Amino acid sequence: MEIKKEKPVVCILGGMGPQASSRLLSMIIDKLSVSGNLNSGDFPEIVVDSVPVPDFISDLKNRDIALQMLKKRVRLLNSFQPDCFAIACNTAHILLDELQACTKSRFVSIVDEVVKQVARKDIKSVGLLASPTTINTGLFQKALGQVKVKVIRPDDFELRAIDFVIRRVIGGRVSQKDARFLVSVARGLKKSGAQGIILGCTELPLIFPDKLDLPVFNTLEILADALVLLLI
Repeated sequence: MEIKKEKPVVCILGGMGPQASSRLLSMIIDKLSVSGNLNSGDFPEIVVDSVPVPDFISDLKNRDIALQMLKKRVRLLNSFQPDCFAIACNTAHILLDELQACTKSRFVSIVDEVVKQVARKDIKSVGLLASPTTINTGLFQKALGQVKVKVIRPDDFELRAIDFVIRRVIGGRVSQKDARFLVSVARGLKKSGAQGIILGCTELPLIFPDKLDLPVFNTLEILADALVLLLI
């Protein structure tokens, strides 16, 4: 059964992890509410599917299982005739092309939106805090390389530690110690030449401090801004 659309519809693939998906929805609603003049019926339709896919933030052994689950969700969500899809997870963007093939509605890519923001800042090198899979697959490196931006990554020890931080956020075990560690890694990347920091995992904005002594690209907020522009 197809749903008759009266307002813009966006479908968000979430659950990777659930906290980031919830924050994304909250960000979108807050940004849409800024005028203070909206009633419930004035908001667009936002469908968030929190899909419990198996973890693939550290390695790719569960990639194909996750892909099949997400493909099934995209096909189901097509009944909403969405104006666009989004994924509330950076790592899952390694599956974007295969998911896009399941729908005529376009996906709004976190990676593409981040590249636009970095290019506007005229930054030549960025530090990347992200999951091992995101970094090891070169997801951001390839895209930023096309606009001549160098990506500086954490070392292997730091990357494993960031993996544990991400898992603690998903498990609801956030701590100031983890926040301080992320800041120390970011400052180390700055010393290595980074002119900005990409929070390339949607869990990291949930714990990373609001201010740093160089530009911070919050991928969760960048995605929220891009979706709001499509919904208003």
